[in-house]
Amino acid sequence: SIELFPAESPWIGTLTVLLYQLSIISQLFGLAMLPDTPLIPIAIAAAWLLYRVLNGQQQYLWIYIGLLFGLAGLSKYTAITLVFTAIFALLIFKAQKLLLTKWPWIAVFLAAVVISPVLYWNMQHDWISINYQLAHGAPNKSWLIKNLLTSQLSQLIAYSPLIFIIGYITVFSAFKIKENKSEKFILAFALPVLVLFAWMSGNEQTLPHWTALGWIALTPLIAKWLIQHWQNKTVKILFYFSLFYSLVLTFGIHLVLATSIIPFENNQHPLEDIYGWKQVANKALELQKNMSEKDNTSVAIFVGNWSQFSRLAWYAKPASVQVTDKRYGQSDIWYGSPEAGAAGILVVPPKYKNTSASGIDKFKRCELKDTVKAKIKNKIAATYELFTCYGYKG
Repeated sequence: SIELFPAESPWIGTLTVLLYQLSIISQLFGLAMLPDTPLIPIAIAAAWLLYRVLNGQQQYLWIYIGLLFGLAGLSKYTAITLVFTAIFALLIFKAQKLLLTKWPWIAVFLAAVVISPVLYWNMQHDWISINYQLAHGAPNKSWLIKNLLTSQLSQLIAYSPLIFIIGYITVFSAFKIKENKSEKFILAFALPVLVLFAWMSGNEQTLPHWTALGWIALTPLIAKWLIQHWQNKTVKILFYFSLFYSLVLTFGIHLVLATSIIPFENNQHPLEDIYGWKQVANKALELQKNMSEKDNTSVAIFVGNWSQFSRLAWYAKPASVQVTDKRYGQSDIWYGSPEAGAAGILVVPPKYKNTSASGIDKFKRCELKDTVKAKIKNKIAATYELFTCYGYKG
């Protein structure tokens, strides 16, 4: 921040860090295993070095830019937006002549080498993960303004009113300033992410953390704007309200994760999705063994939806876990697809009970065999149903 705006208040760097910490999503990155966790520091480092190169500093920094672009690509496909950041930045600094030198192309080569494992794996598997991401961007659904507004509301909640509101104000303000390359560079870093997912959200509601890189990229610009407008009473109220809002939500999240002090009804825990999987896996393995011995044949463990697959497979390893839906994904590559007529143990998480995503309707016959109640203290956080199922329909 200080390098971007050397003539501004020295507090701009401190305020930028504070704004980053205000985001609820930023707190969750330290608790959850998400691709964004490594992507964000790598992308910020790459953008910083790109800014320094375009300001006339050592050209050998392109080497590190290429390596960082590659590492960002290994983290998450969202890193493709960095390519647009680089293109826009060259235009902003009127540095297109750099493309006539060897350095940017060395960076391109190094980035390609680093991401080559991803490309090679996709080439071997019909570009499965890349096609999956492209389907997010152009799904077979109508574009609805309602979806866009709902996704924007979720971002306001996840990143705090201050970051969301002032962030958009600074974006429009920066467009009016013709000579400030630093502000334009920040827009080149942030907008490819924000615009991409804003458009996608009209087709399919996006998750708040998908836009994290864009909002975090805007924080130096937001910090600069806040310092310049700090005497405005409304700005102060919004700042302190957002600070209180973020502290309360962050404390509440940690309280829910670490204690049972938050009251909830049985099977109504807000984080029911993450509790009980080890118990469920152990019970599924036990039932699988019993069913296999009883029927004198091999049986599988099934889940009805791909999003639950990894949680069960992690605790059930090395046993295979198969997904009953028709989507071809990583579970099919690792453990194979269910075969017609197959039998096994079907695990139904609470959120999929009595829905088509349970997988029950994919079999000719299913019988409830057992339940697993994941408890926190004396309350039931989630109840999982385990079925013995026969005759997979395919």
